[in-house]
Parts: sequence; C-alpha cells; structure tokens
Amino acid sequence: MIVSVWFVAACGSAAVNNVAKTNVNAVNKVPYSQTENAYSIAQRDIELRPLEDMVGKTASEMKLWQNKAVSRRLKVLMGPDLATMQKFWNTETPLKKFGDVLMLTGCERDNCANNRYVIFISLSESFINVVHIGKDKVREWKTRGRINLPPPFVEELDAMKSSKEEENGN
Repeated sequence: MIVSVWFVAACGSAAVNNVAKTNVNAVNKVPYSQTENAYSIAQRDIELRPLEDMVGKTASEMKLWQNKAVSRRLKVLMGPDLATMQKFWNTETPLKKFGDVLMLTGCERDNCANNRYVIFISLSESFINVVHIGKDKVREWKTRGRINLPPPFVEELDAMKSSKEEENGN
C-alpha cells in the first residue's frame, strides 16, 4: 500500500511539473507588426483579392467582365446599366492601386468627355462604387456605402468631373 501511494504521488508531481514547463505566453513573443500584417490580409475580400495582382492591366487584359465575383457584384449593383457600361467601355486605363482601393476607367471611343465610367473597389471593405460621367450629369452606384477614396483618386475623379463641366461651359 505504501508503494502505490508513493507511485500516485510521484506521477502526480511529474504531471504538474510538465504543465508548469509549458509556456502559455509564447504567442505573445510574436512581434506586433507580424500579427498586424496577418490581420490586415485576413480582412481582405477573398473574391476581390486577386484583382490586386492585376494592377497595371486594363479591364480587357484582366478579363474583368468574365470575373464571376466582380461581374456578379456589378450586376447586382447596376442592374441593366451594367450592359450599357460594358458596351461603351472601349478606351480604358490600367488598374491603379492606392492603399486598399483599386481604380480603373473606361469610356466610349472618341466620346470620353460625354461617356466615361470609373470603377472603385475597396479590398478591405468589399465595396464597389461606379461613377458615370455623362453628357449632362454624373451618376453613382454604391454597394452598401461610399468608399473613402484616397487623395490621389479624389483628385483624379474631380479632374474628370471638372473637365466635363468646363467643356459644357459651367
């Protein structure tokens, strides 16, 4: 009987020692910047994320209209106006990126001043906004909310709108 009590006591203390040697705070030794990067990447929309690798390519080159995730969202957002945008998306600019926001433009050949579309995509918020700068008005489509555009994109959009206004004599 003394031997079995000694055996239980010995096993019990060994188990306690093994648990005590485990460092439960080891995860806290990871530098903050590494966890921040992982969190930031995890917050990106998995369907839109591949577009980030297409920076510098036009909608035609990246086959944007065939991208199921983008075309599905644009169809929900714009309805029948999507077909009109695609019809007049003849002259195009390459995809640009600033922060988590992507931008690309397309317009009607030989009529960009009166028929231009600008698409903004927020990778972190999963928002898509489309702006149409038409002959007489500017129209916007927004998914759930307006994308907080970075300053260079605001300036470029404002320049497109103001050149239109100058052309119309406003």
